[in-house]
Amino acid sequence: MTHYFYCCHCGERKKKNPRIKSGQLYCGSRACQQARKNKHERDRLKNDPDYYAKRKAQKADWRTRQQGIYQRTYRENHPDYTMRNLNLQKTRYQMRKTCPVPGIDTKIVKTDTLTYGILIPSGLYEIRPYKTDPGKKIVKTDSLIVRLSVHRGLQEGLAGNPAFL
Repeated sequence: MTHYFYCCHCGERKKKNPRIKSGQLYCGSRACQQARKNKHERDRLKNDPDYYAKRKAQKADWRTRQQGIYQRTYRENHPDYTMRNLNLQKTRYQMRKTCPVPGIDTKIVKTDTLTYGILIPSGLYEIRPYKTDPGKKIVKTDSLIVRLSVHRGLQEGLAGNPAFL
């Protein structure tokens, strides 16, 4: 009697390999075997601190040896990508000049960095849950939405206490 299993990656029903004695989880296709290897690598990095430290050192060594060679080679081998990015960057610069954002430099280097401007003035705040309407849906169910409001009354008492500063 032949035994079958469902591959964890592709989800297809496959015939078990008779040479594999314990429970087979992945089929023999190239994509599924790569997924199995990637999972093993992630698990080992998470559970083996020595292996994690060794891989981190290897990657740092590779980065010091490359010093921009990887990016330069990529741009040379992908001229369409380079031209598209150049044109899009010109458009972004033009948009930045016509509609400047206060507190943000006009040069775009990294978009997820913090701005220099003060977003919220310093002070004492209360964090309270924000009530949404019963019919209103929040896409991310485990998120916490709060309302920041200025706390009045305790500022004078806490301002002189260094434990709260």
